[in-house]
Order: sequence, then structure tokens, then C-alpha cells
Amino acid sequence: MPRPGSLSGALAHTADSTVLVVDDNPANTALVSKVLRRAGLEKVIEVQDPTAVAGLLLTHDPDVVLLDLRMPVMDGYEVLQVVQRHAGDTYLPVVVITADDAHQSVERALALGAHDFVRKPFDTVELVLRVRNLLATRSAYLELRRNRAWLKARLGLFEPDLAVLAGRTDDARRAILDVIESDAFRIAAQPIVDMRSGEVIGAEALARFPAAPFPHPAAWFAAALEVGLTPELEIACARKAITLLPGRPDGTRLGINFSPSTVIDGLSQQLGPVPWDQVVIELTEHVPVADYAQLNTALAPLREQGAKVAVDDTGAGFASLRHILDLKPDTIKIDIGITRGVDTDPSRAALVTMLVTFAERTGMHVLAEGVETAAERDAMLELGVTSGQGYLLGRPEIASG
Repeated sequence: MPRPGSLSGALAHTADSTVLVVDDNPANTALVSKVLRRAGLEKVIEVQDPTAVAGLLLTHDPDVVLLDLRMPVMDGYEVLQVVQRHAGDTYLPVVVITADDAHQSVERALALGAHDFVRKPFDTVELVLRVRNLLATRSAYLELRRNRAWLKARLGLFEPDLAVLAGRTDDARRAILDVIESDAFRIAAQPIVDMRSGEVIGAEALARFPAAPFPHPAAWFAAALEVGLTPELEIACARKAITLLPGRPDGTRLGINFSPSTVIDGLSQQLGPVPWDQVVIELTEHVPVADYAQLNTALAPLREQGAKVAVDDTGAGFASLRHILDLKPDTIKIDIGITRGVDTDPSRAALVTMLVTFAERTGMHVLAEGVETAAERDAMLELGVTSGQGYLLGRPEIASG
């Protein structure tokens, strides 16, 4: 029997995780399930037939497996091998729960890929803590894989442009620092328009750099990311964009792009006094967010001063829906890749409809980026998107300042 301990809520932060408990004795699976549920973990699957594990791994995709070693027909070692084949090169932790006191049994299980073990009769607190720790490790592993996948995609996107970086990162750093120090870049403002009336209601600040060594602005920012100068380049661009605010039409706002890490570092400290009630902080979707709570904490004082927040490139980036749900932006900017062809592609139109419906229910605003044809504009208006940005509505213009 387990020994009691303090369990309430210990696994609450992992409540969405799924645990597979495999033991031929239904009393044992029921007991483990009860312990985990009391600790805040609701998705527990009890399995008494070890031959069913292979199918359940495919249909339920568990986050951790708790496994008894001594079972008829198919013992725990064989099940462990099934789990390892399913996991492949991913991380699926297995906790062995065994009454076998022989060290050889545990050693064999660990050698076959088990990650931890608990002896019967188990201490409930120990079991919960071991499960919690493995779930935290799995979460970190999955986040790392997502970040690596994002980085690989990012590098692939700009691979031709960043070929000049091969073995020349020092040159790239100097080029970026030189363009900042010499003020050798300019800011263009692209109008944001009410597509019903054609009225200009805002603008986005877009940086324009020399054509070498990187051929276009996105490549400059990708290079800055690779050499660790993203904050420096973004802040330099933001400072110049802010100088344009006094000349902007009354009642309009200027969107300025920032990566989440730059915001978390503290925009007020880096930029000094800013009339935030004239600014939209545009957060790109192409950059993953490690800690939304930290990002929201950094945004809160700026929002209190009147700043609005927009999620840029929605539909093209790292985690569209989570970005929107966790940041609760004022504006959702639909990526050009969704806008392009929206008048002829039912799938794109359906995605826009979903975003418009969501925005209406949550008090957010939707803006279409990359509107280049009258057909795209008309389709967006029919779908409920009234604000737009793109060459049809106004090209970026280099501003003085």
C-alpha cells in the first residue's frame, strides 16, 4: 500500500498531460490513477492487458508511462521495448513500478530505456514528484525540438541570403554594427487603410538598409539574429521610427516591430520616454516565445501608457493560435501568405473567417497584410476584414527624420 503524503495540486500545471499506467492488476492501476488525479493530473489511462499498449501508444500519445514489470503473457521488459520502438528518437519517459527487490531487475529495466523506478509499496509523494519531474523534462524537450525546428526553418528561409555568413560571422557583426553606428539605414512608413473608405488609419514602420552585404531587410534581421545583435538592430530602428511620430496624422498609430526577447529586455529602459499611445508594438510570429507570462509582464506597463499590441504574420509563424491566446493582442495581422489568393482559395477564406469570428468574440481587431489586388481587398471585406495594408492600398514611403 502507498504511504500518504501532501499531493493536492502537485501536478496541476501538467493537467493536460496523459499518463499510461500498465499493470495486470486492476486494483494497482486504479490506485495509481487515484493518486495522480488527486495530485491534479486528470488524463490517466489504465491498462491491464499489456498486449494493448502498442495500440494505445498510437491512439493516445502519452507523455509518460508507468509500468509494472511482472505481468503474464507479456512482461514489463517486453512492453518497455514496445514503448522504446514507439518513442524512436523522441523522449517518452517510463517509470518502472516494481515489487522486485532484485537489483538486476531494475538495472535491466534501466538498460532497456526506463528513466526512473519506484518500489512497491510506493510512497505517494515520491511517485507524484517523480512523475512531475519527468513531465517537466519532457515539456522542456518538446520545447527544445520546436525551437530547433523553428531555427532550422528560419535558416532554410534565408539560407541563400545568409551564405555570406559562412565562416565570416565577424564580418557580419561589423556590418550590422557599422550600419547602426553610421545611421546608414532609413525608415519607410506603409499606410494602413480602412478598406471600406480608403481612409488612412495608421502605418507600419519598415526599415530599409544598404543592399550589401545582405540583399533585403529580412536578411539583415536574420543575420542579426544569427550573430546575436537582434536587440541592437531593433532598438536602433525603433529609435528612428519614434522620431516620425510628431509628423503622423492625428488619431493614427505607427506600428513598430519588436521580437519578444527585445520587449522582455525592457523597451522603456532602452528607448527612454515614448508617447506609447501613438504606437502599436508589432510582435512577429516567426520568433518563438519561451515565457508568455514574462512577455505579458513586460508589455503591461506599456499598455497602461496607451500602447497597443499586434500579432504580426498570423498564419505564417511559430505558434499562431497560442500567440493570440496568450498575448491577447489588440490586432491580429493576417500574413500575406494567407491574403494572397484569398479570393480564389476556399481554405484561405475559411481561415480568415475563423480569425474574424474569434476576434469578434474577444474584442480584437483583424487587419489583412499584403493586399495587392482589388479581388483580394473585396474578398477580405466580404469575410469581415475592414483594415488592410499592401501595395494596392499604399506603398512604403521613406520618411524624413
